[in-house]
Amino acid sequence: MITPGQQSERAVILAPRGRDSQIAVMILKEAGYPATVASNLDELVREISTGAGLAIIADEALRSQDISPLVDLLSSQPAWSDLPIVLLTHHGGPDQNPSARMGSVLGNVTFLERPFHPVTLVSLVTTAVRGRRRQYEARARMEDLLEGERRLQNALKAGRLGSWQLEAERLHLTCSAITKAHYGRDDRESFGYDDWLSVVYFEDQPRMQSALQRSLDTGVDFIIEYRNIWPDGSLNWVDVRARAIRNKTGLVTALAGVTSDITERKQAESQLRRLNETLEQQVEERTSQLRHNEEVLRQSQKMEAVGQLTGGIAHDFNNMLTGIIGSLELIRRRLARGRTEDIDNLIDLGVTSANRAAALTHRLLAFSRRQSLDSKPVEMNHLVTAMGELIKRSVNESTVLEMRLADDLWTAEADPNQLENALLNLVLNARDAMPDGGLLVVETSNQQLDRSFTNTYENLLPGDYVVLSVSDNGCGMPETVISRAFDPFFTTKPIGQGTGLGLSMIYGFSKQSHGHVSIKSEVGRGTTVQLFLPRFQGAKEEDEQNFQSNAVYAKEGETVLIVEDDPAVRALVSEVLSELGYAYIEAGDSVGAVPVLESGQRIDLLISDVGLPGMNGRQLAEIARQLRPELKVLFITGYAEHAAVRAGFLDTGMQMITKPFAFDHLTSKVREMIEA
Repeated sequence: MITPGQQSERAVILAPRGRDSQIAVMILKEAGYPATVASNLDELVREISTGAGLAIIADEALRSQDISPLVDLLSSQPAWSDLPIVLLTHHGGPDQNPSARMGSVLGNVTFLERPFHPVTLVSLVTTAVRGRRRQYEARARMEDLLEGERRLQNALKAGRLGSWQLEAERLHLTCSAITKAHYGRDDRESFGYDDWLSVVYFEDQPRMQSALQRSLDTGVDFIIEYRNIWPDGSLNWVDVRARAIRNKTGLVTALAGVTSDITERKQAESQLRRLNETLEQQVEERTSQLRHNEEVLRQSQKMEAVGQLTGGIAHDFNNMLTGIIGSLELIRRRLARGRTEDIDNLIDLGVTSANRAAALTHRLLAFSRRQSLDSKPVEMNHLVTAMGELIKRSVNESTVLEMRLADDLWTAEADPNQLENALLNLVLNARDAMPDGGLLVVETSNQQLDRSFTNTYENLLPGDYVVLSVSDNGCGMPETVISRAFDPFFTTKPIGQGTGLGLSMIYGFSKQSHGHVSIKSEVGRGTTVQLFLPRFQGAKEEDEQNFQSNAVYAKEGETVLIVEDDPAVRALVSEVLSELGYAYIEAGDSVGAVPVLESGQRIDLLISDVGLPGMNGRQLAEIARQLRPELKVLFITGYAEHAAVRAGFLDTGMQMITKPFAFDHLTSKVREMIEA
């Protein structure tokens, strides 16, 4: 039951004669239905206009009355409304009663004969109210639909989206004013299916019509962008999208969708493409200019480095040559006068200067990674311990030395002599950074370098490394100094107190050994230099024991083939060996040496420079071994790009010494190899 007082569902009663209206009101109120009584037809119309669920009218109230106000009210009802009317008639039924004709005039009429039973009245009212409620529900749904439509239209207008629908069977097109505007048409102009197709740009028509037909046939979404020609002749872009509407059998009955004008977007895309094309050209030109500038800068830096390098070499060599040339000149003058006193001192002075020059060239080769390395397994803890006494003598008494050697340290692979030189250089640098003394720490450790670290550096592979660290708590270095610390001849020490080749030699040694070197420093806190050397992966070999006699003189008939392109070196080697009783054969290059090797001449040892013109010394040795498989070969080298690592250069029965060498070392090596 409804709550009394609900105006939209109340019964409005017009029964001006008798007590019918009072009886009806009483019955309905007892049944829970609100009701009100109108005294005449005009009041009935007013009450219905303000809201009613039904009207109960006695037929005598309509006789001889102008019912047009009521008819007009009922005719003007909205589509959802059809007001139920209960018409009270007299006995005899509607067919025999003159009021029966009112049914067709008033519309939704139900007849009730008087006298009526209260149950019958309540039943009729209940049915009428139930029907009225369904009308109200329909009204609410229609209002929701109208509101949704209004919101949709507002959204379409806000987004400048037009709406359209195409009936599939008749190809009847309906479209909104915005859609017409997208094709340059006014809202008042007709715009049908044929008009739609005719304005499509001729190049886009096949594509557009094919997509449209496919959507009508299969029901797939219709999505396309194409150009259309406006009445003013301008070319504009439109984006058209639609979905199929199907009937109960699944057949496509229509396409409904939206349109949007994308002319500005297409113009912007075209401008962007042109901008990108020019931008690529600008970037390419800019990149080319940057490459040129970088090349100029690199060349400038290269020339600066070469100038610094050559200037440093010239300075040091001039000092050394002064000692050598001056000593020789004084010796010549004294011999010319017959004076021989103090000649030994002059000779020692010249030899000392020459040895300093030799040490300088070794450091230069180390920096350029062209020194000849004799890489082998190195127990770094043993090497550091063995150098302990030398390190202690090299530092100040006020410097505290600590050795922090790791247990279970891996075996490193390196040239032990060069490693000793590197350690000594690092110790001396640390000492100089602490003029008033401090803490010097020599430390060893194992370290695994992963790819994320090694990819930052050239020619450094991930894997196991043995690390030698030398730390001090001295003055430290700023970033500007660290960035140039490995440059040759760069030094922060006063003139005459440093060559600037120590760290550059260590850098070259580490790279040539397939390792790495790093510097960590903080001004006022100290410096740590770490030398990473690869872990030895092969099987350790016992040290070979060479048993040789103390004699250096040749035995009868022993012959040496000397192949050297420098006449001075060749003459000196020949003279030294001749003094010891060796027979010798000289050749200036490989071409001159091969006929000797092919002959039946006795040859006990081949001494060959590595860097011969044309066929190099290693290639000559291969030919010699083919002709004389047991022939021993001693290489002498001053610059050995291909002999930088001896283990990959020398075969059995081959050895190498580096220029400049002492003749005692040469002769002992010759004797050792011939007797081996």
